[in-house]
Amino acid sequence: MKCYLSLLFPVLLFMLGSCSPSKKVMTAPLSAAPLNLPDTLPPLPVSEIDLPLKIAGRPLLALADSLVPREFNSTGWPAYQQPTCDFRYKYRFVRSAFAVSCSNNKLGLQFMGSYQVAGSKCLCAMDKPVSPWISGTCGFGNEPMRRVAINISSQLSFSTDYRIHTYTRTDKLVAMDKCIVSMFSSDMTQQVVDSVNASIAAFCYSVDQAVARLNFSSYLQQASAKAWQKIPMGRYGYLAVNPQKVRIGQLNYARDTLTVSIGLSCRPELLSDSNKKATIPSLPPLSNYGHGDGLSLYLQAVYDYSFISKFLNDTLRGKSFLVKGNNVIIDDILVKGIGNHQIELRIDFSGSRKGRVYLRGTPVLDTAKQSLDIPDISYSLESKDLMLKIARSLLRNKIRKSLQGNSYLDMAALLKANLPMISATLNRQLAPTVYTSGKIMEIKLLGLVTGEKAIQMQLYIGANLAVINTGFAAMK
Repeated sequence: MKCYLSLLFPVLLFMLGSCSPSKKVMTAPLSAAPLNLPDTLPPLPVSEIDLPLKIAGRPLLALADSLVPREFNSTGWPAYQQPTCDFRYKYRFVRSAFAVSCSNNKLGLQFMGSYQVAGSKCLCAMDKPVSPWISGTCGFGNEPMRRVAINISSQLSFSTDYRIHTYTRTDKLVAMDKCIVSMFSSDMTQQVVDSVNASIAAFCYSVDQAVARLNFSSYLQQASAKAWQKIPMGRYGYLAVNPQKVRIGQLNYARDTLTVSIGLSCRPELLSDSNKKATIPSLPPLSNYGHGDGLSLYLQAVYDYSFISKFLNDTLRGKSFLVKGNNVIIDDILVKGIGNHQIELRIDFSGSRKGRVYLRGTPVLDTAKQSLDIPDISYSLESKDLMLKIARSLLRNKIRKSLQGNSYLDMAALLKANLPMISATLNRQLAPTVYTSGKIMEIKLLGLVTGEKAIQMQLYIGANLAVINTGFAAMK
């Protein structure tokens, strides 16, 4: 707000000599020298966005737990499975909850299991049983179930068409307790381990096949459409991202959170108009490369004068200022282009005095000082107050000095003052369980061109931004 006051203070001084609008008084420009300004701005570098995506581990673990059966049984359970003529067995395996690890796209699941097994033997002749079955059990009745430790790993990779591929296998399956069937002193441990291993191997294969069949087309179509849509940025207009390259980093897991970096090279634009629909091309190929952290945005901003007028009115309309003991209230502000890179600022005011004042000039951006100068500023006033002539005579030199001393806007201070409000636009909900969290670290102006219909600006924004997923839903 101090920046606006710095710009408006000389105007308010002049307002004190006025009342209701009728008569128009003009002054000559403070500087009549022509200004050599460019009509266009040079191309900007490509912007880089690297977002850490954080996925809450507990919901993901719950999903994985729901996908993996809690119990594995021998074929035909509770009936016996007979691999040879003289031997048959059955088993039941119950697993514990998962423990998860992940490093550089390699996901690991560790869990304990408990099992019970029953086996029978007989004599065979001509490949047919010729004696009664002699049975024994392990882990049934009052006996504790035997334990086994299992590690499963899955190596993830991402293809250029945004598909996920997995290679899932059993890394380790270790029997913690032996299973000796007492009635005939037969060690059933290896048969049980082999059977459980075969069941888990079949499950791992089914996981890989299921992931390979996942269809992301509808999701990617929505993501592609949103990437080219104009995103509302509060009072600052609409952001069009215009992506050119997409990349993905390594998946890791720590502190109950899965993290992966999503990168984007783009040419973003800030616009005042949300009506124009962008042509939506296909997403660029996905690359397996992590670029860095944070946002380095080079923004091309185009604001028409009606948008700027609305922004100033939303900020200053109804504001009152005490100047020399007089109360001045801003009623309305209008900004428009008048050619040759000049703009006109019209301010209607009331309070102790009532009237209308105009400021005209050519805004010139000093990128080093981050200030907006108006070296050729001029003013005019509409009023019928007879005291205007006296006020003009008394205040002319003071007004000119004030205008010369304050005809600039300290953009660095203005942007710094508005950083918290701009940062607030980075903290929002994208979906029921998806949020963004971020903070603007730096904003500076790189270029400015004032035209008859709009103002073009170039900005640099440095920020930190993360996407947080607090839940996880299965793909359909």
